[in-house]
Amino acid sequence: MIRLLSQTVNALPEAFGFRAGEKGVHNTRTMMLEDLETLLDELPPETSKKEYQAAIVEENILAKNTASTRRYNAQRLAELYGLDPEIPLFRIFRALWDRDEGRPLLALLLVLARDPMLRMTAEPILDLETGERFDKTKLQAVLRAETGDRFSETSIKKISRMTGSSWTQGGLLEGRQKKTRVHPQCTPTNTAYALILGHLCGVRGSLLFNTFWTRVLDAPEHELQDHAKSASRRGMLTYRNAGGIIEVDISPILLPHEQDLLREQS
Repeated sequence: MIRLLSQTVNALPEAFGFRAGEKGVHNTRTMMLEDLETLLDELPPETSKKEYQAAIVEENILAKNTASTRRYNAQRLAELYGLDPEIPLFRIFRALWDRDEGRPLLALLLVLARDPMLRMTAEPILDLETGERFDKTKLQAVLRAETGDRFSETSIKKISRMTGSSWTQGGLLEGRQKKTRVHPQCTPTNTAYALILGHLCGVRGSLLFNTFWTRVLDAPEHELQDHAKSASRRGMLTYRNAGGIIEVDISPILLPHEQDLLREQS
């Protein structure tokens, strides 16, 4: 599984909206799922980048107390999710979001694609068995190893709280002070997005069902393939399985210029 993790996470095409590097949002914020839900429930899919910004800062759609807090939240939400239909990952995410299925896990997948700091904490979470107690000290040890001397001990503990909260919001942990690993609700929409992320990272065929992104879904491969069939029937992608030869085509959900960009990446 580590090989599959590195296979997909070490080759993140930024042209589609993935974010690599070391910086992330989780030193100060969680994945802010409640704010995202409020924002996207109030604004239509065709909302522009400037309109998202104006809704948060000028219209105060998230009901924050001060102008500085509104500006800060707008910045952080944009870093986490993109909030720009010109960013392919966000545009596709928004199209799937409005199907109103499995939103927490869908949002978690996008944040993992865009926030390096949350990705650093994936292994300690994904390695847990369902029902197993979450040990924040293991997560803190991973953060220390990954970030070196960039953060103080106080900051490491804060990041572990922020990331732990995001994994809880995304549906893989539950509890407040004492968290345990749980099985997330996985839907065809989640599966379609995970397959799309893998495809954009260069993975093809049956290997798409064994990537970092599908691992986050925490579902057996046969279930993921059933979800892929359902997603295919609903036009999210094209899934074919001919005698065990699997083909996944994500062009149904891509715009023409995004299809061109994908061909250029190949």
